[in-house]
Amino acid sequence: MLRLDRIDTKNAKMQKNVLLYSSLGVLGSAALCGCGSSPKQQAQKPNIVFFFADDIGAECFGCYGNADFETPNIDSLSCQGIRYTNMNAQPLSSPSRVQVLTGQYNDRNYVAFGYMNDDENTFAHLAQQAGYNTAIVGKWQLGRDRKMISRLGFDESFCSQVTLYKESRDATHTDRYANSIWDNNGRHFEYAQYGPDQMEEYAFDYIDRQVEAGKPFLLYYTEPLVHTPHVATPDTEEWDLDYGSRFTDGQDTCYFRHMVKYMDKQVGNLVRHLKAKGVWDNTIFIFSSDNGTSTRIVTRTADGSMERGGKGEANYFGTHVPMIITWGDKIKPRTEDHLVDLTDILPTMADAMGVSIPADWVTDGVSLYPELTGQGPVKKDMVLIHFNPLWPTSPSPKASRYAMNDSLAYFWDGRIYNYRNDPRFTQPVKYDEASDELKTSVAKLKARVDEFKDFYPDKPGAPRRGKYKTFYDWAKPQNPF
Repeated sequence: MLRLDRIDTKNAKMQKNVLLYSSLGVLGSAALCGCGSSPKQQAQKPNIVFFFADDIGAECFGCYGNADFETPNIDSLSCQGIRYTNMNAQPLSSPSRVQVLTGQYNDRNYVAFGYMNDDENTFAHLAQQAGYNTAIVGKWQLGRDRKMISRLGFDESFCSQVTLYKESRDATHTDRYANSIWDNNGRHFEYAQYGPDQMEEYAFDYIDRQVEAGKPFLLYYTEPLVHTPHVATPDTEEWDLDYGSRFTDGQDTCYFRHMVKYMDKQVGNLVRHLKAKGVWDNTIFIFSSDNGTSTRIVTRTADGSMERGGKGEANYFGTHVPMIITWGDKIKPRTEDHLVDLTDILPTMADAMGVSIPADWVTDGVSLYPELTGQGPVKKDMVLIHFNPLWPTSPSPKASRYAMNDSLAYFWDGRIYNYRNDPRFTQPVKYDEASDELKTSVAKLKARVDEFKDFYPDKPGAPRRGKYKTFYDWAKPQNPF
């Protein structure tokens, strides 16, 4: 029988790499340094900027052990705050986006891919209750309704994939990158030569207006990078030399590293802007991602191994994503190795904003705020991966339901894995054949998984309560990974 009680030392090797980046990060911190708080905001509640990257797992960052890609700004952030080493999302975008906005696991409220009910409670509603101005800038993808974003708690929005998707894609246009169309607050559409640049410009203007007004703000920055198509960025040489490299027909995985670098550049630009406006010291900055890296991408890590991305896979490479939280100089730089997941973002924000979650709200997360303020470590016993993406026109054979503790994963069909030693989930032990000791170790996981009766892939989710559709109701079967 496979031993599931042994933990490898790969994480220790990664720590050595982190120390290297820590020394480099001192230079990065100096480059990103700025003045203190804006006079108008000195006595205010902290601003919150949540930078949510797309389709990139933890293995792609230097501070998490990557040896291939350039991420100096993000690595620098990891030396200024808390880097969480065991952060988990859902294996795909829409399930993660619903989960993070509502603070609930998908077995409670997930409907279908590209869809979210617009009567859900979100962290943006909490921010409004706490007196914050709120904005989402970037990818939406949760329903074709230009008014639903405001109903879900955002005062402002500048987004792609609201009502336009297929309509804005052809040989010389993309839905989020080159020659894209963006929805400006549900009132008009804007052309962008390169979408991430246009959303960055909107975000900077938004920050400027809030600082001038002296009002705390929540900015949900849903970066479209590094989602497919893997295409040239404005910093790529081919951008000017080969016009077709900007578009889907010219995509190539060789451009992935350029997209990672550009995303990291945008993180650095955003940090510098916050510092230039004098609000960095009073801003909680959260960096994370919605799911693992595309399975088209193979990356080299510091220990010499080659790792393929796990997007859409029900394993650790599908769910293991970065999370770094900074707050000026208020957080002692360190790593935290305990479990965290996307449900923890909402209660953390609530505590930071000084607002109570209403008693009639159902949430599943644990607040990390005590760790940000040095009040002690946070305890989280397990995370739940209820991964049933429910593509409207395609089956999801990899859909799964399982729960994880610090080392083990228990699946709805009785499979048990030690994800520390077997992150691809290739060597299961069947529950019926497990030792009594192992059964005891997964007892709480099994109880949580078994709460949802008769799970099976593509089992219908929560009912649709809105009249709007998704982008995928018309879609042909495809490989989105």
